Amino acid sequence: MTRLSIEVITMIGAALILAVLGGIAFHDLIMIDTGGYFPHNEKPEVIRVIAKQYVWEFIYPNGTVSYDKVVIQAGKPYIFNLTSADVIHAMYIVQLGYKLEAIPGYYYPLYIIVNKPGVYNIYCAEFCGPGHYTMIGELIVVNSTAG
Repeated sequence: MTRLSIEVITMIGAALILAVLGGIAFHDLIMIDTGGYFPHNEKPEVIRVIAKQYVWEFIYPNGTVSYDKVVIQAGKPYIFNLTSADVIHAMYIVQLGYKLEAIPGYYYPLYIIVNKPGVYNIYCAEFCGPGHYTMIGELIVVNSTAG
């Protein structure tokens, strides 16, 4: 084999590896952005989330409103329909790796399913004004058998 043919084979092999990895990454990104990993037999519950200076407002399907605290069941799929009432915010649940922008006039779905009960902090990861540091909420995940 000549040096040129080895280089061509190496380039083709590298291109194939990158194409396969790109295809896998694209597929997984679509699954994350559309909630494709949710169980197909269970309809997700939609919770509206409105970010305001300096509070998180959660509106449950039955109309109940809570501030800076949202309670969900472990293992159950949810969609947080996120928007902002005033300036740009970013909902960041550090321990779970979820982060999504909240922009006034736009609604962004955050597909979430948490299997481990516990209390998770919700931060605003976008500077939204002088009280930005106070914009802290809690995601409380309870066992599925509870309530």
